Amino acid sequence: MRIGLRTALVVAALATTLVSCSSDSDVGAERPRVVDTAVVRAANGADDVTLSGRVVAAEKTRLSFEISGKVVRLSVDVGERFEAGDVLAALDDSRYRLVEQRATASAQEAKASLHEARLAFERQQQLREKGFVSEAALDNAQARLDTARSRYQSAQASRRLAQRDLRLTELTAPFDGSVSERRVEPLERVSPNQPVLDVISDREGFEVETSLSETLVGRLVTGSHHQVVVPSLGDAPLGATVRHVGSQPRSSNNYPVILELAEAPPGLRSGMTAQVRLALAGPAANAGDAAGDPAGAVRVPLTALVYDGPSNAHVMRLDSEQRLQAVPVEVLVAHQDVVTVTGDLKEGQRVVARGAEFVVEGQKVTALNQGAERYN
Repeated sequence: MRIGLRTALVVAALATTLVSCSSDSDVGAERPRVVDTAVVRAANGADDVTLSGRVVAAEKTRLSFEISGKVVRLSVDVGERFEAGDVLAALDDSRYRLVEQRATASAQEAKASLHEARLAFERQQQLREKGFVSEAALDNAQARLDTARSRYQSAQASRRLAQRDLRLTELTAPFDGSVSERRVEPLERVSPNQPVLDVISDREGFEVETSLSETLVGRLVTGSHHQVVVPSLGDAPLGATVRHVGSQPRSSNNYPVILELAEAPPGLRSGMTAQVRLALAGPAANAGDAAGDPAGAVRVPLTALVYDGPSNAHVMRLDSEQRLQAVPVEVLVAHQDVVTVTGDLKEGQRVVARGAEFVVEGQKVTALNQGAERYN
């Protein structure tokens, strides 16, 4: 029993030593650091910016009843298609039908009163011509005729309004399309202009909505051509044209941008996510840069610079093995978020875009690929 215990202790010690060696080996292994990178651009070139977006229908609307009532029928559900003129929903029309019948009866009564007043006026007019009645009697007959005519016109208008309200108990489709959202359920009471259905049209194609930061929106031109990729439909780029650039920012000072797709591929649906690839015009040169940038000048993000002194700076470039190299640069022009520099840099190379002061030369890294081509 004593020998068995000693053997067990020796085996446990050996196992502990092996685990310790294995842990030390893992700690000593180099783990690449994840960094945010940017592509070096020619000084006179354009910046490519990749943004997330959403596909929306170019023509869409929110349908509602103009009158109040209880919903008795919803003929469509989310995703279902319809044609222009189809009845999509209906209200209980019993009250509106009674109002229309009462208005019709009132109009008929007013019509009969008008007919009697016209006959009475004609008789008074004939008697006046023969001198049997006074001018005042004829004037009274004229006044009664005018009153009866006004009442008839008012009754006619009330009947038309009642008929209109009766027609409005049915909600009809304004175009061919499909339902994107249903906002009420049967037997629910609705008020005038309360949203009932959100619908999208088939006839105007699709658009892509995205947003651009305030530092870049001035470099996007309305009518310019760009590319859109819908990941769920593959990697094939779709042509798109900037149709609208918002004048008021959304949250975080991002301005809305709407691009119109040149052609909708099969299977494209409203609500799909999209990647928008914008080619932005180069930033305007400063006043002292009228002569243009020298040969070999490139642009990098302002945040990529690491200053070694009052006038010396460098950037951290990724080599073919994803290791960092410190490249001294000379700053020529500083724009709002981009700097024009000269140095041992070529267009298409990658540099650390942010946090370059926290890495060292020779360190192995992995590109984050998020905002890699954005200078904002």
